[in-house]
Amino acid sequence: MNKIVNSGMKIDLHIHSCFSSRKDGKKVINNTIKNISTLVKNLDSQKVNICSITDHDAFSYDMYKALKQSEKENNSIEKVLPGVEFSVRFKNEDLDEKVIHVIAIFSDENNEKVKNIEVVLKQVPIDENGSYSEEKFLEVLREINIDTILIAHQKNTLSSHNQRKNDANSLGNNKFLEFVYTDYFEAFEFKNKRNEILNKNFLLQENLEGNVRFVTGTDCHDWTIYPKENRSDSITEFPYTYAKCLPTFKGLVMAITDSSRLKMVNSFFNADKFVLENIKIKNNERIIEIPLSKGINVIIGDNSVGKSMIIHALSNFEKSGMLLPSNVKSGYKKYMKDNNIKIIEQLTQDNIFGFDMQGEVRDKFEKNNLNATEFLSKYFPEEVNPKPYKSVVENEIDRMIDYLTKKFKIDSEIQQLHKFNIFVTEGTPESISFIDNLRTIKSDTKDIDNIISKLKELEILLKQLRRLKLDDSDKEYISSQIDKAKELELKYENRANDVKRENDYIEKVAKVIDKISKLHDQSISDKQKKETAFLANSTELANRIINIIRLKKELPNYVPCIEEIKISPQCNMVHEYEFISKLKIDEINTKYFVSCIKKVIKSKTEIDWKTITESKLKEILLRYDGSIPVLQFFKEALFSVIENDFQSKQTIINCGMDKSIELSSGFNAQIYFELLSYEKTKDGIYIIDQPEDNVSQKSIKTYLLDCFRAMGENRQVIMVTHNPQFIVNLDVDNIIYISKEAGIFKVQSGALEFVCDEYDVLDIVVNNIDGGLDSIKKRWKRYEKNNKTGL
Repeated sequence: MNKIVNSGMKIDLHIHSCFSSRKDGKKVINNTIKNISTLVKNLDSQKVNICSITDHDAFSYDMYKALKQSEKENNSIEKVLPGVEFSVRFKNEDLDEKVIHVIAIFSDENNEKVKNIEVVLKQVPIDENGSYSEEKFLEVLREINIDTILIAHQKNTLSSHNQRKNDANSLGNNKFLEFVYTDYFEAFEFKNKRNEILNKNFLLQENLEGNVRFVTGTDCHDWTIYPKENRSDSITEFPYTYAKCLPTFKGLVMAITDSSRLKMVNSFFNADKFVLENIKIKNNERIIEIPLSKGINVIIGDNSVGKSMIIHALSNFEKSGMLLPSNVKSGYKKYMKDNNIKIIEQLTQDNIFGFDMQGEVRDKFEKNNLNATEFLSKYFPEEVNPKPYKSVVENEIDRMIDYLTKKFKIDSEIQQLHKFNIFVTEGTPESISFIDNLRTIKSDTKDIDNIISKLKELEILLKQLRRLKLDDSDKEYISSQIDKAKELELKYENRANDVKRENDYIEKVAKVIDKISKLHDQSISDKQKKETAFLANSTELANRIINIIRLKKELPNYVPCIEEIKISPQCNMVHEYEFISKLKIDEINTKYFVSCIKKVIKSKTEIDWKTITESKLKEILLRYDGSIPVLQFFKEALFSVIENDFQSKQTIINCGMDKSIELSSGFNAQIYFELLSYEKTKDGIYIIDQPEDNVSQKSIKTYLLDCFRAMGENRQVIMVTHNPQFIVNLDVDNIIYISKEAGIFKVQSGALEFVCDEYDVLDIVVNNIDGGLDSIKKRWKRYEKNNKTGL
């Protein structure tokens, strides 16, 4: 027998022989010892590995022995176990009695005790009701005195309103839950494939997942048509149960008490990823070959015996292509040399999915924040591009600054009126007066230039958009918009050129007037100069007043205004986790813009846009020292605020909660191991040294064991641990115990249920892992009444 499980065992623990005739009559008349070969042939055709004949309240040792002979023959049958289908009366919550069919599968280790089953049942037969009371049933089990698996009938779905006779839930929901929570039965049997889905849904709704195990049994009454129950059975393909176990009673117990070890398909191990078949160790000229499971392999042993050394030597003292620190590597190599140990074959880095050394998971998160964590970074989507949203706010800042610039200019012009001096004289000027105000009629091109600049920006953005993977029709549309933007750009460039030409003409005329005026001033008297100045100044005053009125009329009322825009985050859903890239703010609107202004002015102050003055703005701005113009300072301060607000932010949502704010070493480990367990595409073995580091016992039980169960189905795992939960509760596929006796390196290995003449794997766990005994007691419950550990 193999030490480890390489494939699931197909089981059928519910087959009837002619010894069920007291209840089933002629239906089983041909199922005799003489015809046992028919049953064996059909079991082999269905590739059944573990089976049992379970007659109604009866047992025939001869029938059992005849079928057990098939274990030695060339067929699929690897284990035949003794069994009985008991009819047992249980009391429901109203104290009414109902008969439940209970299949009892017994250990085959003690053949004399197996023979005694037949004797006990003849001595204590069913009563006049055709069944056993619950008390009498337990008395019979005590008299038989063999480790037992109990499986109750549950042919109808748990959610069915039409309860079926002899089903466990026919006693009512309260009694059924009592069976579940007291582990009265190890499993419940169903037959219809459809029931599997409905039962799983019921367990999910009732939060009973993991508490209830289901197996299927053919309930065959006619061996010639196996696996059909009888000739009226319409089933075409029976939904067998597969158990991940060695073909032993102990193995079946381990499987049938752990829902993760039972499946309707044989898919316990990965089928397409690299698997290391064994570890070969050379020690003092001996070759020690350690077979490895395709699933989870755990290395245990005394401290300093070389457990970590083995996994490091196996990876050739490399990790992700980098050599281990020289002191670590030299320490391991010295130990190997001193103990004459050599790992014959190493893994290549291509064959290693991941390797986490002792404490490394904790270090990964403690030395990196969430944004910088190398492991998590690949799960976050692309960062949100802040430019479109940022430009909206920047445009509003420009609009505000433009308003303030114009308003402060008007305020300045008004202030200049108070300083304007006019020389007053009587009479009429005696010479020509030149009025030097022609340049005031020049047109400003700032607004047109701004339009042209924005059109150029739009053209660039549209060209960038066109280069993306758009549909052809969309690219054509974008191209047409680029052409339209170019038309508008040309239109406004022509308008700007017209204005510039007009301004150039005005400037030329003004220069000619300046030249003539200068020559004229050289030929007139002082009195004439004063009179000319009076006329020019009074005309300038009038023009200034007219200009102020015009500027005030052109100056619109300013009120901050940004149309509300939601900033959508980028999301990547990875099973239970939502990885989100977002900005620090979720939306922009007028309220946001006002809040930005409040951040750069003193508390309890605000800006009245109609009355604000340059001096008032200087007074209320935070940290303004007058070293640069006030509007430049105001603009730069606002730009600094939005620069911070538009920075990228990453977060992780789990069950609607933002988990990035509560990252701890324990929760980090949860995210890390769950994501590792979900990874199915990358090939290679996962190696880890002491995953229990910095994780609470509760966390191990709550989520970490499930992570490793999933990982063990996806890829091969090699682990070093001292924690009994990772061994017993995880139901690991292979225990590798390393020890030294008289300087000799010793290895004992196998599945948890493996027993040979030299050792028992469960005993090794009990004797060498702190807390191992308690974990096995909880896990093993009451099945091994007479084993060496006294459980």
